[in-house]
Amino acid sequence: MGKSNSQVVGYRYSAKFAAFIGNRIEKFLGINFDNRGWILHDPTKHPPNLLPVQKPNLYGETEGGVSGNIDIHFGTPDQEPNAEYQKYFPLVSGYPYQSYLVFRGEGGFDFAKVGGIYEEVANALGAGGRSSFYVGKSGYMKEMLLWVKRTRVRNDGSGQWYKVRGDGAVVCEIGGYYVQNSDEFEPQSFTLNAIRTYTGGQNTKTIEFNHKTMMFSPNKSGGGSGTSGQNYFEGFYEEQQYFKNTSPFDILIRVESSARGGSASQEKNYELWVGPGGVFRDSAYCRNSIYNPDSNSHVMGVALDVYFLEIREHKKFIQNDAFDINPIHKIREILTDDTAMGKPESDINDVNFMKAADRIWDEGLGVSWAIDEKSCIEAIEELCYHIEAGIRVNRQTGLYEMVLFRDDWFSEDEIHDIAENKIKDLSLEVMNSDDIVNQLNVTYYDRERIKNSTFSVYENGSILTMGHANAESVEFPYFMNMRNAEIVANWKLKQFSTPAWSGSFTTGWREARKWNRYDLIRLPWSKKWNGTILVRIIKINLGNGTDNTVTIDFEEVIPYSGEMNTSIVVDAPVELAPQPPQPSMNAVFEAPYYLTVLRAGQTNADLELSNNPDIGYVAAIAAKPQSNSLNALLYTDGGISEFEQVSRLDYCDILQLDQHITETTSSFTVTGLLTQTANSNNLILLNDELMGFVSFDTETKVLTVKRGVLDTIPKKHNSGNLFVFDLPDVAFDSTQYTQSEVVEAQVLTTTPSGIQELSTTGTAVEIQARAIRPYPPANVKINGEYWPEEIETDLIVTWIDRNRLQQTGGELLSWFDGGVGIEQNTQTRLILTQLDENDLEVATTNANVTGSTSYTMPISTMQADTRFVKVTLKTVRDSYESLQSFEHIVELSQFFSAPYDLTVEFKND
Repeated sequence: MGKSNSQVVGYRYSAKFAAFIGNRIEKFLGINFDNRGWILHDPTKHPPNLLPVQKPNLYGETEGGVSGNIDIHFGTPDQEPNAEYQKYFPLVSGYPYQSYLVFRGEGGFDFAKVGGIYEEVANALGAGGRSSFYVGKSGYMKEMLLWVKRTRVRNDGSGQWYKVRGDGAVVCEIGGYYVQNSDEFEPQSFTLNAIRTYTGGQNTKTIEFNHKTMMFSPNKSGGGSGTSGQNYFEGFYEEQQYFKNTSPFDILIRVESSARGGSASQEKNYELWVGPGGVFRDSAYCRNSIYNPDSNSHVMGVALDVYFLEIREHKKFIQNDAFDINPIHKIREILTDDTAMGKPESDINDVNFMKAADRIWDEGLGVSWAIDEKSCIEAIEELCYHIEAGIRVNRQTGLYEMVLFRDDWFSEDEIHDIAENKIKDLSLEVMNSDDIVNQLNVTYYDRERIKNSTFSVYENGSILTMGHANAESVEFPYFMNMRNAEIVANWKLKQFSTPAWSGSFTTGWREARKWNRYDLIRLPWSKKWNGTILVRIIKINLGNGTDNTVTIDFEEVIPYSGEMNTSIVVDAPVELAPQPPQPSMNAVFEAPYYLTVLRAGQTNADLELSNNPDIGYVAAIAAKPQSNSLNALLYTDGGISEFEQVSRLDYCDILQLDQHITETTSSFTVTGLLTQTANSNNLILLNDELMGFVSFDTETKVLTVKRGVLDTIPKKHNSGNLFVFDLPDVAFDSTQYTQSEVVEAQVLTTTPSGIQELSTTGTAVEIQARAIRPYPPANVKINGEYWPEEIETDLIVTWIDRNRLQQTGGELLSWFDGGVGIEQNTQTRLILTQLDENDLEVATTNANVTGSTSYTMPISTMQADTRFVKVTLKTVRDSYESLQSFEHIVELSQFFSAPYDLTVEFKND
């Protein structure tokens, strides 16, 4: 047989070369050749500055692969020249502040950690491995992707500004966020009473909660001596309570404990969320003993712990290496880095930047980028676009500040007010009025897929109204996941799809010269709207030395909070039959003086009332009954039985009371959610009582309010709808009705397909000249108590005064707040009605107590048959009584009082 000849089928190519990455990096996470998958740096196996690659068949049999070692240089300020590089170029630089890779041969080495340091050790290939990096069977290196990280160090190599905050969060970097979904469940809670005993041992209780088992285990231990069978110890005693969360949910534990026999400082009252797999431990110590006379010894006091457990869906950040940088840190670095804008650190308002960094970290809006060339201003603007923010130089301090366009970024006292008469010229136009954008085509970079990805966000209500989609495109190249792009795209879609005012005005008011770009203003303009609208300063011009007029360009603020009828649509939408307009939950009432002033201004309101004090206005509020309804219409019959549209109203939020509350309850549990940001300007209407909003805890659903504000008095409530509203949510009938006139009103829901049909009758509102009536006395106490059941001594009534004209600005006063000077020409009337045991009147005292805040009726002056006293307290001015009066019936305690004779009878049974 002949011998076959060898044949060359290809060549293997190797090379040594350097590849520059760019500026300083913190970590080199991996490399991806020809998009064939990531070769990751394993910090448990490899030195931090070297990545071994052994993929000789990565491209396939025909194309070969890659093999060799890659030296990693991070761009530190004191960086030394690469040793392999220096063999060929002895005078090579160390390239400080420049990160780069050197591809060199395998060398036949593995790595082992010796004494905490990685060292090369020879492997089975021996020391004579390849001297160059194998690049494959083609004479060129294929395209490669580099995965690097720099979040905790700055470009100059120094530590990152504001790296870690007080709770341990690494604020400068943000991980990929996800929600671990659970089965749907209703919020539940239960109470576990653990009464401590001293019998030793462990008692474990298993709790079935939402079909998940959790374990509560008291672990008892103690010191000192004790007698068998007796429940006491002498000396020090310690008990520990353990709670292990074996469910996939977060569990809220509220602890109220007291060590009886111990000091007050040993009492505990706190809350803690325990995540899946977490263990909660609580210790209570009883250092003092209590004397037991039966056993002639000291025993420890029993301590009672009450544990309230509540469940919520578990959320957490993924702990991996795919971290993004906090964009606030990146913006600050662009401002201060020597290779960028080079501003001094002292030019930055660090308190403001920390607030912004905390907010962005909490929202999870991290970014990643790698850029070749870009101006600093352009880079900052792009980052601000990704997070809906702006940067400015505060003209009062000269410091750079961040402003996040969020509803609660500015506190109420930071929002500017300007009187309408201080505005010289105002020009207006409606943004988005011609062609409302109701669809956004969103592009972002998908880190997992290593490519640009797209999706679309639709505003369904607008599309139904217009009958077609009007699309725009937005790009978020620095977002690495869909979650971040979706959040910001929804915010932007809300801006694009909501008609809002924009314009400019001029003013000579000196205070306006102190304002800054992106500040908020409550802007009045009675020719176009009632009250004020909230606008943001887009540009401010202070004029010149000749003309000191301030010119301000503004845009109306579109709230970011609250739900919008949006969806992310992949498939073609299914055509559904539109839902007809549904009835709304609403309230129709006569407007109090406060709302009349907010609507028309105090000067105009007082002028109208001076001309005709008997007038009253009908107002209405309503909650949204269906998702495709944008607003509602107020119809009234004008007192002549023919309904006509008189106003349009925006929907307010509504909560439901699900517990009994007394007159003094200021915090209580409700059902429902607030979709709009509420603050101290919001009123709450519950069964004819007006309350002031204080706070709402979305986790516990506890609503805190001010009771009995304006012209109302606190009442008991068993149930009812709480309308949470501000002036823009109120519809006014501009017709002036007179006292005793009965007006019928209807609130009709609107949808893109129609309006709710009118009924033959509506809600009747009897006009009572509410706006002119004085406010009733407040904070009324009987014998030092609120609404007591009975008294045993003289009847003592105390109260404080209220003033309708003074309570039109600032925060609302609750019924329990301090007093103010009574309204001029107003009298306070106290009526004490004595009733017998059959509730029949036996005597009445009618006293003018104006100028006083207390009154005493001695019990000796009361009739002998008196069993109850009805207390009525009200105000009167010019024959107009307060709309509501304080009324309460108190019982006289008659036990063991003269002239009754008592007979004691003894029996032996």
